Amino acid sequence: MTNQTPSALFDAEKSTNVRSLYKASPSWLTGAFSAGSRVAPGLTAAVAERLFFTTRRTTPQNGEREILSQASSFRVGEMAAWSWGEGPVVLLVHGWNGRATQLGAFVSPLVEHGYRVVAFDAPGHGDSPGHQMSLPELADSIRRVAEHVGDVYGVVAHSMGGAATTLALSDGLEIERAVFISPPSNPQLFLDFFSRAVGISEDVQQRVQRRLEGRVGRRLSDMRADEIAPRMNIPLLVIHDEDDAFVPLQYGRSIAAAWPGAEFVTTEGLGHKRILRAAHVNDLAVGFIDAQEHPVQTAA
Repeated sequence: MTNQTPSALFDAEKSTNVRSLYKASPSWLTGAFSAGSRVAPGLTAAVAERLFFTTRRTTPQNGEREILSQASSFRVGEMAAWSWGEGPVVLLVHGWNGRATQLGAFVSPLVEHGYRVVAFDAPGHGDSPGHQMSLPELADSIRRVAEHVGDVYGVVAHSMGGAATTLALSDGLEIERAVFISPPSNPQLFLDFFSRAVGISEDVQQRVQRRLEGRVGRRLSDMRADEIAPRMNIPLLVIHDEDDAFVPLQYGRSIAAAWPGAEFVTTEGLGHKRILRAAHVNDLAVGFIDAQEHPVQTAA
C-alpha cells in the first residue's frame, strides 16, 4: 500500500468518483482516507464530502445519441434539454452519472401515443456543465424543467431520478402519473456504502454527514423516498430487476409498499441499466403513463 499524506486526498477527487468507489477503491486511496481519518479528520471529511458529490460522465452506448437528431433542443439555465412530439408532457429523468439519452427507448412510443416527451441532462451530467450534484439539486432541476415547459403530465425516472422525483413532488411538483425504474429509497445507505468503500472512520463519516446535510439544507432522513411515499397521492408504477447489483430490489419494493396504491413489477436478468432498453419494460411504462389518458375499453 502506498502511503499518502492528507493533502494527497485532493488528487483522489480528480481521479475517481463516487459510483466507481462503490464497486472497488484502489488501495492507495483507502490508505489515504484511513490515514487522513486519524491525523486530519476535518480535512478528510471536507475532501470526502466533495468526492461524494462528484459526478462522472460515462460513454453513451452505440447509437444512443441518435434519438437526439429527431429532437428540438433547448436549455433550462445551463442544462441541456430536448423535446419530441406534441401533447401532454412526459418528462424523462436520468439517474446518478446518467444522461437523457439512456431513456431514449421511451421517446418514440410515448410520441406515438400522443405525448410531448422532454428529457434533460442534469448539472454535471451528459451535455450539461458542472462536476457535482446532490439529490436535492436533481429534484430542483426536475422542478425547474417542469416550470420551463409548463404542465407536466407524467414522469418516467431511472434510479436516483426516482428518488429525486419523489423529493420534487414533496416540494410541490404536480404531475398525474409516474413510473420509477430501479429507484433507491434511502440516501443514508449510499453514504454508508461510500464511507466503507473509501475507508473513512465512523467519526469522519459523521462529519461528512453533517457537512452534506448543511450543504443541502436537509437531513438525510428527510430525503428517504420510502418515508415521503405515504404522503403521495398520484398513481405510481415501480419496475425493478431482481439482478440489480447497484440498487437492490428491496429498495424499489419499499417505495412501492409505502406509496398508496402503487404497483410493483419485477424483472429478471436485466440489471440496473439494460432494464431501460428492454421492450417489455418499455411497454409496461408507456402503458401505465397512457392508462388514464386512453383507458382500455371493455365490452359491455
